Amino acid sequence: MQQWRRGIGLATALTLAGCQTVQLSDEGIFRPQQGVALSHEMLGPSQTDYRLEPQTLTTTDGVRLEGVLLRRDGAERTVLYFGPNMATVERAAPIMALALAPLNVNLAMFDYRGYGASGEGTITVPRLMTDAEEVFDRVTSLPGIQPRSTVVHGLSLGSFMAGHVAARRLTAGVVLEGSATSAEEFAAAQIPWFARPVIRLEISPGLQGQGNLQYMDDIDEPLLVLVGEKDTVTRPVFSRRLFEASTLPTSQRRLAVIPGATHNDTMQKPATITAYGEFLGLTGER
Repeated sequence: MQQWRRGIGLATALTLAGCQTVQLSDEGIFRPQQGVALSHEMLGPSQTDYRLEPQTLTTTDGVRLEGVLLRRDGAERTVLYFGPNMATVERAAPIMALALAPLNVNLAMFDYRGYGASGEGTITVPRLMTDAEEVFDRVTSLPGIQPRSTVVHGLSLGSFMAGHVAARRLTAGVVLEGSATSAEEFAAAQIPWFARPVIRLEISPGLQGQGNLQYMDDIDEPLLVLVGEKDTVTRPVFSRRLFEASTLPTSQRRLAVIPGATHNDTMQKPATITAYGEFLGLTGER
C-alpha cells in the first residue's frame, strides 16, 4: 500500500498541474521482489526452536508458489501470515518468527506469485485472493494442522488476503494488521483536502470494493484488528471503522492501537505480543 500511496501523491501533483483524473489499477500497486527459499541459517540462533519444512504449491492456473512452515513442538496454533507489498518469505518470515516466538505457535508463509522464490504469473488482486485460499487449504492439509487451529494474519496488502480467507474458510481467527476499509476510501484519504474538489478517482474493476469492510459481516471467528498508533499509511481510523463494522460479539473481537508503532514495526512492540497472546486465548475458547 505504500507504493500505491506514493503513486496517488504523484498523481495528485499532476492533477494540480492540470489533470483532473487519477486512474488506479491493481497492476500498478505491485512491486515484485526477488528472493531465495528460506534456509534454517537465515532464522538465526534465537529461533532454533523452529523446524523448517519447505512447502511448494502449484496453483490452479499453473503457477508454482514456494513457502515454508516453521513448526514448533507442542504448538497448538499455526499462524498463516500474508505479508505486505514487497515482502518475501526470505525477509519477512525470520522477523515474524522472532516476534511470535514467545507465543509458541507454528508460522507458515508463502511468497506471492512473482515474488521471492515463487514462479511468475499474472498478478492481480483477485488472483492473489484465489491464491490465498489455495495456500490456506494447502497449509491446513499438512500433518498436525487443522483449519480450526490456524489463524490467518495479514499486514497491509496481505490483510486483504487474510480477511478474504477468513470470510470463506473455517479458521481459528483472523488478525488484520495495518488494514484498510476499501480501496476507494484508502485512495480518497491520500488526496489532500484542497485537491479533492478537482480530482476524480477512477478505480480499475480489479480493485473496486477490495478491502476488509466487505468481509465484516462474514467473519465469524475471533478477530484482532491491529494497527500502529503512528501508522501514516493505513491510519488507525481505518482499523477503528473495521472494528466497529464487525458483527461479532464484543467478547470475540479486539482492537489494539499500539503506542509508538508505525506501519511496519507493530509486531516488534511488546504491547502487540501481549494483545496477540490474549487474542490466541480467544481462539481456543470454542
